[in-house]
Amino acid sequence: MSLLHQPQYTLDYDEEADTQGLGFLRWSQFGCKCGKCNVNSGKNYMERQPVLILDDIAREERMRFDVLLGYVCEKSAYKDHFLPTKDSHRVGLAVKIRVLNVQKRLRLVRGLILRGVTRIGVGKDFIYFDCDDLKSMALFLA
Repeated sequence: MSLLHQPQYTLDYDEEADTQGLGFLRWSQFGCKCGKCNVNSGKNYMERQPVLILDDIAREERMRFDVLLGYVCEKSAYKDHFLPTKDSHRVGLAVKIRVLNVQKRLRLVRGLILRGVTRIGVGKDFIYFDCDDLKSMALFLA
């Protein structure tokens, strides 16, 4: 879990539901960040594979992650991020993580490669990856 992430729980969605099936991360980290929609958790919108891969790396490397983008709602995708309908974030197959430390970025990329992720983007302050089988293998450097 990130130090910046402070989930708000309701009677319908509590901490147990937020951590169901995960060891270190929370489903609410992968929800839409726009604040205008009612998508507070990625549990119903994210595919399990990218979340479980990231949770496994967090456990193994003892790292915390600040998820910048997980699932993105339709309005936010179009207005704020200029993402097309078929983008991997729209279907819950992509994750963008804020990573400032060079060593942490390297350990995360190594963990992704070891787990078979074949689409990875590396930037100065982020790591992007997706598990979209409809797209070809790629390494993006920003």
